[in-house]
Amino acid sequence: MPVAMAEKSLNAVIVGGSLTGLFQGVVLKNLGYNVRILERAGPDDLREQGAGITAREEVQDFFHKYDRFSGQPYSVRGDGKIQFIDQNGKVTNTWKQQLRMTSWDTLYHRLRANFDGLKSDYVATEHHTSDTGAGAASYEFGCNVTDVKYDMGTVEVKVERSTGGAETLHADLVIAADGPTSGIRRMLCPGTERKYVGYVAWRGTVLEKQISDETKALFRSYVNFFVYPEGHILIYLIPGKNGSLKSGERLLNYVWYCNYAANSPELRNLMTDTEGHYHRITMPRGKMRPEVCAQQMAHAEKILPAAFAEVVRSTKQPFVQCITEVAATQAVFFGGHLLLAGDALCTFRPHAGSSTNQAALHALLLRRTVPLDNAPSKPQNTTLPGPSETDRLTMRAYEFQVLRYAKITSLASVAWGNKNQSSVWVFLGSVFWLALAYIEVSARAMWNWLSGGL
Repeated sequence: MPVAMAEKSLNAVIVGGSLTGLFQGVVLKNLGYNVRILERAGPDDLREQGAGITAREEVQDFFHKYDRFSGQPYSVRGDGKIQFIDQNGKVTNTWKQQLRMTSWDTLYHRLRANFDGLKSDYVATEHHTSDTGAGAASYEFGCNVTDVKYDMGTVEVKVERSTGGAETLHADLVIAADGPTSGIRRMLCPGTERKYVGYVAWRGTVLEKQISDETKALFRSYVNFFVYPEGHILIYLIPGKNGSLKSGERLLNYVWYCNYAANSPELRNLMTDTEGHYHRITMPRGKMRPEVCAQQMAHAEKILPAAFAEVVRSTKQPFVQCITEVAATQAVFFGGHLLLAGDALCTFRPHAGSSTNQAALHALLLRRTVPLDNAPSKPQNTTLPGPSETDRLTMRAYEFQVLRYAKITSLASVAWGNKNQSSVWVFLGSVFWLALAYIEVSARAMWNWLSGGL
């Protein structure tokens, strides 16, 4: 049930209850804001959104600072290597890089436990530090935001509920964390639409103990790649049921990128489910037509190394995501009272493994930026010290940093995708644009510094 907002406290509304919204919610609650997260999906719909994800530096930093259950690990730590495997199953190259791999559901439940105390088998909630002094927290399912308006320092948020009825909320701060198809972004940035890039990701997981010893020995806790002309696949370990990190209970997660031309018969056939319904972005688990799945399994046996093919064919319910990208050119609206965050601001191709990292980064930068200068009162946080005056960001500086990260990471993911899915000339072209972007943002940062900062 929604919580009543305290009249003298700052109120924040977050539109979207996936990882981005929860990162933001934990920070704002910690600052003393009363926070309402509005999630469009129902409680039975919002589960296992995707599968494996990378917990990069900002994600780790966030949990180090804000996780009240820090004694409980949430990721599989690799052996510090990324390995490339050839058709014969031999390791041909390795990169030294320590990665932490986790899953959407593991982070979701950990963040919910920190935000509103959700109890689950993922988190032992009896062992945690206190959040005394934090604001009130409410997580509300079935909320469709239909409009946002700004008036005299307050944002009006119009909400329709799946249970019936509508209401208008008033907030000092609104975070649009409603993902790649963000309705708020469409309202504020008309013409900024999500675009398909020409290939899809086949995805799935299989229980570690169901895989042969030979395959487990090859993959161990590495991130493993097989690259072939205009296609590639990667496999890595992620937490298992209820976030288990025990050997045998973990999951092998695969992501297999395959080219399908836009508007082609092949793409339409792939994305048409068992009931004849066409899915524009994601073919959900359990909805794929058996003949389509069988065709891809046969393709796996033909083109993939034996260990990769074993994992793919062992997946009971694969799903497919069309790879898309979108980027807004503005992050701050209504004088800093509304922010686009996470995938609502910029959706990358997934190759950089930085979508969740971007969400955590936005939350960490938010702490340095709020409270609003013209807010009626300032929240008092008793959990973490606030940013120093030299560390505090203006809204202009916040926007510069989030747009810079979005631009560089987006172009880097395009280059990586083109390297493995396109011709060498397309790849070199994307490297050129990435290098140009580095020069541009570096020059702008230097100019800002010389002119006295943001």
